[in-house]
Formats: sequence, C-alpha cells, structure tokens
Amino acid sequence: MKCRAAFLLMLGLLSGGASADTVWKGTSVNSITSGTGDILEDGGADLRLSAESTGTEKFVGAITSMDARPFQGREVRLAGRLLVEDGAGSAALWVRADGANGRLAFASSAGAPVRAGVGAQARELRLYIPSGTTTLKLGVTLDSAGHVAVQGLVLTAEAATSGGVSAYDMVEYALTTIRANALNAGNVDWSAEEKARLAPALKSLPAQEAYGSIRAVLDLLADRHSFLQHPREADAYRQTAVASRDIEARQMQDIGYVLVPGLRGTEASAGEAFTSQLCEQIERLAPTSAKGWIVDLRQNTGGNMWPMLSGLQPLLGNGNIGASRDRNGTATAWRPESRRACGVDLSSSRVAVLVGPKTASSGEAVAVAFRARPGTRFFGQPTAGLATANRSYPLPDGGALRLTRAVMVDRSGEAYPDGIKPEERVSSDQDAIDMAAAWLR
Repeated sequence: MKCRAAFLLMLGLLSGGASADTVWKGTSVNSITSGTGDILEDGGADLRLSAESTGTEKFVGAITSMDARPFQGREVRLAGRLLVEDGAGSAALWVRADGANGRLAFASSAGAPVRAGVGAQARELRLYIPSGTTTLKLGVTLDSAGHVAVQGLVLTAEAATSGGVSAYDMVEYALTTIRANALNAGNVDWSAEEKARLAPALKSLPAQEAYGSIRAVLDLLADRHSFLQHPREADAYRQTAVASRDIEARQMQDIGYVLVPGLRGTEASAGEAFTSQLCEQIERLAPTSAKGWIVDLRQNTGGNMWPMLSGLQPLLGNGNIGASRDRNGTATAWRPESRRACGVDLSSSRVAVLVGPKTASSGEAVAVAFRARPGTRFFGQPTAGLATANRSYPLPDGGALRLTRAVMVDRSGEAYPDGIKPEERVSSDQDAIDMAAAWLR
C-alpha cells in the first residue's frame, strides 16, 4: 500500500496534482473517439472508438500518451473490458514504451481479439518499461468499420521481478542464438554488436531491460519476421490456440467456398480441433462441389501453420506440398499429419486461392503450399511478404525468441521473398469471389 501511495503521489506531482479526464486522439482521420474518466484513477476511463471505414490503413485506433518517468523500471498493467457493438472486425488493447530513438517495448491483446456478438470481454496487458523510456503510449484498435466501447480502462504499475536472471544473461544468450541460427545472420557485424551490447553494467539490471537491446539486433537482420515474446506472452502462446475468426464454409451452387483464418498458439488439443473442423467442412461440401473450390486466405494473418495445412490436406494431397530452406540450402519438407476426418481425396480438384496484404506468415505458408499445384490459380492482391519460417528459442527468463531461420519454398523449389503475387489482380471495385467462381466454371 505504501508503494502504491508513493507511486500515485509521484504521478500527482508530475501532473500538477489534479485529476482530469484522459485525452484521446484518433490514429487517423477515420477514427472517431470520445471518452470520460482518468485511466490513472481507481474507476478508470470509458472510451468509445468508431469508424465508417479504415481507409487505406489496416485499422483505426484511439491513442493517449504520457510522461514515462514514473513508470521507468516498473511493470505496467493495462486492463479493461472491450465490447464490439457491430462490424466484422476485432478490437484489441495495446501499450508501447518509446525512447529517444523509437519503440523500446510493446504489448497488444490482438492475439486474443474481441469481436462483435460475444459481449463485453475483459483484456489485460503487462509490460516492463525500460529505463530509457521517455513516453508511454496506449490505446485501442479496431481492424474494420464498426464501433467498440472500452469500459473501466485502468493503468497501474508495480515493481518488476527479474527471477534471478540479469539483462547480461539475456543478451549473451540471444546474441549467440541469433548468430548461430538466423537466416540473415550475415547482415550483422557481430564483433561490433557484442562489444556494444554486452556491457558489464547489464549484470546488475533485471532481465526485462534486455528486450530493447535484443530487438535492436533483430532489426539488423532485416527479415521483418523475427520477434520476441515476454514470459507471459510465451506461456499464452504455448497454452492456447485461438483462431483470428471463425472458419467459414458454404456451398456456392457447384463450388465449395472455405475461409481459413489464422490460428495463434500451439496448444495441441485446440490445434486438433481446428484441423478437424476444417476437414469436416470440406468433406461436407465435397459431394456438391464438382466445379472446384475457393480457398480464401485474405484474412489469414498467420500463427501455427500445421493445423491449417493438415485441415486442407484433402485439397493439398499427401505428396510434396512445400518446404523450409535454411541459410545453408538445407530443405525440410512439410509433412502435415493425416487425420481421420480428412478421408476425402480432392487433390485433383481445381482450386482458386484468394490472397491479399493481410495474408501473412503462416497464412503465406498455406498459400505457398498451393503454389505449383496443378489446377490452381491465385486471385487478389500481393501478400505481406513474410513467407519465411520461424523457430522458437526459450530465453533464460521464460520468454521466447521467435527467430526467422528459413525461407518457404513451393513444390517446385521457388521462394517468395517479396510475397506471393496472384495471377489475377483484383482491384477494390471488383469481387474476388465472383472472379474466382467464373474461372472455376
């Protein structure tokens, strides 16, 4: 209680001693925001974000910022309840620590999205604020047109615990691991980085202080796909597997349509359930889909590729569907596990694959698996350009280093460093589903 009181007193002194409603701003001209209450008070703040369109951006958002000095070296907790009142998209909380040269730390609840129709959902983030942080920013995002209300949004802070692991331990392990395994390790001057990063002063700092330094090294790789997970994020990724949206399957007269979402997390039973559901939907539509299939990957932002590939096995077939090729040229073939629910063989059916800029990471892996497949054509817009394979390495503090160590290659051995470009480009005033159906017929 004494620490809490001292912390609030410090905040009061920095803000002039008076409480006021938190000021929110939109992240774009399409963001409409309003709010009441103070996120630093016990009752928190209520916030509303709405938009008729995201425009050219992937999302709309509400943001507030504050002096980071009271939070340095502490762990902040941002918690509230999100209610998406309408729209087809999802909402998430986020918090970011910025230093003089940009972002030092970031956390988001996008891995556990809140969508319309599920009611108000509680979400919580925790983030260590490094000593060099100058500004703390936080807010909410919505990735499509619609409305989201945030209730009781509260920001608190507490002392951070290191678990006996120093920042030096973290950086030393990470540098060794990245140098030995990263696809683009050759982009880094390792002698210079080791000299600059392994400062003796890190031995007296907690493990959390290392994340910014490790992230800076990952940026030098320039693969745009390697990233870090703090201990809680790493635990959640191992213990859950959450789809970015529901699998959608429907009959379009003589064509089967399947929307395959992303699946974030590696928990085995949830992955099995995702695979079984996808297989069962395809098997259900198979008898009346004589003209072929539309596989929609436009909303697939990635995650765990194996349940996706296994669920699509009836269409992909049992042979060579792709591989991961490391920096030494060694290729590891993709071998999705067969499932009893995937008994139907549709490997000779014609398939139209829909892709777009949101098709990323493991979503691109699924797309790559369909490349060079006979009777297949791609429709839409180029994918995100993250067709590379990551592997997880546990960090000494319980976090995870998810390191890009290979490129994805299709059945013919072709890689896609700039993303997958569809044969049929679809403009904003065209309907990709209609164009795909016309080709299939």
